[in-house]
Amino acid sequence: MRPLGGAHEIGTLRTRARVAAHVVWDALLRPPARLASEVPWCAEAITPEWITAVMAARVPGARALEVRAQGGHAGSSVRREVHVRWNEAGVAAGLATRLFAKTTPTLLTRLSSGMAAAGEGRFFRELRGELAIEAPLLVHSAYDRASARSIHLFEDLAAMRGARFCRRDTSISRAQAQQIVDTLAALHGSHYGSGRFDADLRWLTTYEAFFRTGEKNGIREGHDLAMIEAADVIPPAVLARKSEIWPAAVRSLALHEREPRTLLHSDVHLGNWYVTSDGRMGLCDWALVCKGHWARDVSYALTTTLAIADRRAWERELLRRYLERLREHGAPRIDFDSAWDRYRALTFAALLMWTPTLCHPPTMPDMQPPEMSREMIARMTAAIADLEAFDVKGVA
Repeated sequence: MRPLGGAHEIGTLRTRARVAAHVVWDALLRPPARLASEVPWCAEAITPEWITAVMAARVPGARALEVRAQGGHAGSSVRREVHVRWNEAGVAAGLATRLFAKTTPTLLTRLSSGMAAAGEGRFFRELRGELAIEAPLLVHSAYDRASARSIHLFEDLAAMRGARFCRRDTSISRAQAQQIVDTLAALHGSHYGSGRFDADLRWLTTYEAFFRTGEKNGIREGHDLAMIEAADVIPPAVLARKSEIWPAAVRSLALHEREPRTLLHSDVHLGNWYVTSDGRMGLCDWALVCKGHWARDVSYALTTTLAIADRRAWERELLRRYLERLREHGAPRIDFDSAWDRYRALTFAALLMWTPTLCHPPTMPDMQPPEMSREMIARMTAAIADLEAFDVKGVA
């Protein structure tokens, strides 16, 4: 799920009208991007001149001869493969020929992801290099405030690292689950309680701000509809108390406000993990990067990446492992029992990423196949029931 507009300005009608006018203009004129200062409105607008300008400015004589956009899919952004043919100088310099582009050509993609693109770009430019985790490498990123056009150009993980992206039917082994919590511990430990959040990282939004933006743009209505639409995959014990889910998610915001913050990926569901050819688990799609409570990512990851039976069997061991690794990365010791309660309390906010994805409000694009949304809802509501999450006391 994406909060409609990563920046608070998106809530104004004037902003939406301005962005809509740019979308119409782009669709009618289909302007090509040729200068490095331009932001391509879609992957097809990328020209050899633009690729040369953003990738080969420091390679004497290098020039892109041909650019082709192909494949891909649409969701909160439009993702396409980009193939580049270089001249001899570009080939000799080893310039990438297989890339992956995320663009925002439509009104809904610009409102849902375009405004958040600046933050994702800053993450890759300013923080990605500090993290000892498997994640994509950014080639170029740009965002235009007036039009909300955005582009993130990455190395092609499938071509460069043999990556296989996880799908609804991907089975995560115990060893891979351990890698997932190790990755999160490395991410969270790098900035646990960091003073940088009030200094050079002030640009990072808080999780609470992300949640409140989604609230303003209809996720509660989508959630309520999805609890009816997906009732056949939701445990009866959760359906009987469905009116308590939203209040429980709102109460859990206090954890982010009251306890130490860290750097969160914030969208760690199964589909955002990949496996490299040498077996490493990697994490992609950092559009929702923010600062907040560590349990946000851990609860969301374990309740969505693992089959229900595996989560039931492994989650306590995995949480203990996470806490140990987190401490190895510089965080203070966290008591398991208190961590377990926080893990349980944040299952509700995780669910609210997927109920509005199944039944999305008009202000959000269609981001996932219904089968994927239903599977995620089934896994998370099973966790809420198993963990007796409604009855967590003294956390929020």
